[in-house]
Amino acid sequence: MPDSSPLLTIVLEEPGTLDRESATYRRLLAARLRYESQLAVILVEEALTTHVVTRLCSTIESKYVMFMRTSQQLASSYVTTVMDYLRPRNVYLAEPVLYAGAIPKNVAFTKLDDAYRYARDTDVYGVAFNTRRLAVALEAIGDVDRSALYLGYRLYWSIGTVKPLNTGFSVASDTKAAIGLHVDSEVARLIPLIPSASKEMRVYLIRYLALFLRGLRSRKFTQVSLAHLSEMVRRYRLVDLVRFVEPLQPFEAAWIRWLDDPSTDPHLFKQLSHRDSYVHFKEGESVSEDALLLYQLRLGAQVLTIEKSYEPRDLRPGYSRPNSYDFYSRPIGPSSTILFFDRPFQADDNAEHLYDYFIRTHPEFTEAYFALNPKAADWARLEEKGFKLIPIFTKDFYDKFLISDLVVSSQIYNIRYRGKSFANSRFVYLQHGIQLNDMTDWVLSKYFDVFVATGKLEADYMGGLAPVETLNSGLPRFEALAREKSEASHLLFMPTWRFNLHQTSAENFAKSEYFRAIDSVISDPSLLRFLQKTDRVLHVKLHPNVERRSSQFRFSDRVVQSHLGYREAIASAEMVFTDYSSAVLDAAFIETPIAYYHWDAADFFRDQPYEARVDYLEDGLGPVFHEHSELIDHIVQEDYLCPNEQFKKRRERFFQGVNPTSINSTIVDRMLSL
Repeated sequence: MPDSSPLLTIVLEEPGTLDRESATYRRLLAARLRYESQLAVILVEEALTTHVVTRLCSTIESKYVMFMRTSQQLASSYVTTVMDYLRPRNVYLAEPVLYAGAIPKNVAFTKLDDAYRYARDTDVYGVAFNTRRLAVALEAIGDVDRSALYLGYRLYWSIGTVKPLNTGFSVASDTKAAIGLHVDSEVARLIPLIPSASKEMRVYLIRYLALFLRGLRSRKFTQVSLAHLSEMVRRYRLVDLVRFVEPLQPFEAAWIRWLDDPSTDPHLFKQLSHRDSYVHFKEGESVSEDALLLYQLRLGAQVLTIEKSYEPRDLRPGYSRPNSYDFYSRPIGPSSTILFFDRPFQADDNAEHLYDYFIRTHPEFTEAYFALNPKAADWARLEEKGFKLIPIFTKDFYDKFLISDLVVSSQIYNIRYRGKSFANSRFVYLQHGIQLNDMTDWVLSKYFDVFVATGKLEADYMGGLAPVETLNSGLPRFEALAREKSEASHLLFMPTWRFNLHQTSAENFAKSEYFRAIDSVISDPSLLRFLQKTDRVLHVKLHPNVERRSSQFRFSDRVVQSHLGYREAIASAEMVFTDYSSAVLDAAFIETPIAYYHWDAADFFRDQPYEARVDYLEDGLGPVFHEHSELIDHIVQEDYLCPNEQFKKRRERFFQGVNPTSINSTIVDRMLSL
């Protein structure tokens, strides 16, 4: 290699508009100016694939190459640390400590254990590869997906362990952990099956496999064969590490066990009060008469059928084992410990409203607690209401969880303590929102004894996934809204969020269609004149992810950023409109007019992790507008005040089966019967 060649080339992937004010881009430019001929930065205006990486490796002359995205983050010391490490050495690989979220101030305090490794993203980003050795490896493993190149490279060169450098890199998102990954449709194997006894590599491999299986559930097809997946599980003894998968991906954990040994089918998924839930895996397209079909997935020329069934509790493996405690053995009664909670730092959701009802109507339950962080703004308010509060996620909380007979929450958290989890104990899931999107894969990954649905449409959908667990009662906060609805005092705008804006700079945010659409509405001259003339105020309830950008919006005397709680803001609204937020259904439930403004309907779901399940035009509970002018006309002409028989019928059908005066009592009756 000529002496004039750089030591390191950083390939910056940006298929869209380059955010030149992002922290990552500015740091790379600063590093480029500092190291001059030693560091090259090249922009690639296409998505990185294995083919693109192979092409780049054939042209890049630097000794090392690194891949980045502008949305990712790097510590201030990142480039310096990497350059100082690489300069005097000849190595295969150099990598930082890698995170999914914020980079801590002191990377050295990060515990580099198995838990870190299982949480670590194993894509190509943020790692310095030896360019020539990567090119050589690609000649053998160039058929794998880009997301597996890091793993394939380490397997090819037998790199069993790597000591990360004392600096940090963040992929800035944990979306992949929730929705899995989709490999290129032409890929026929996940990784090269090259032997490795390294536990570090095996932990990385089981995470990659679990993410692939999770993504396969939504994509429904792959060219990767069952034989390859089974061989991967057996060759690397991944079933011995399935404990890492089980807490967050229990469905995939059962799948990996089946891949290791198909004779182990069926697989216990969730213990229930009267019958347990099992999942079944089998090759072929035949469907059992007494089971619920969940998936039929195509893997090359093969079809994998996955089903669910409910079986008597006494058939459970180890049911009568003396050293296995049964958390269902004690019936729920006045002496039972029961835990309620919403979010750690925020109450005023379904758990709070149900708890309030429960302690008023069942005072004999003296060990019912509401968990919350003591620093939360709601703590003092709930203390005044007489709630029996307990600090959430503390030792006291976990000790109470261990002896509890029931947990009730609007959120699903991975709570495990001394052998107890929601897999083997009672849990009532109250929901926070409503399932307007296709959340099938997410729902089937969660443990619950009761899933509270809100009306026939949602109950029918959930009944196809969890017929025993689904309860069509409505949400507890709906009962509070129906009871507390007050005289209309304002209009309310509640826009939701866009995942592709997470790491954008202030300049790029101001250029986004999202910002321009919202800001154009709240500053529209016709709207402002209407508000002034009629003495109305428009409250804008920004999504929490937008709060730090609030100063960029053109608020005014008549259009204000709302700091009211969601329930208070909705209960006193004359009309509520949104883009896609399910929060407006709270307003529809109490017969407040709603509307949708879909300025980016063509692109919205392309960038979201879930697909729409409800057709807003056919089933929406209010009109759908795609143009700014249509929405403004609807408001200033006060069309929302005109009775609409179509939306009335849709609302009745949507919330069918929900009695607004008995939501809480219906849920309590069900939870006490578990």
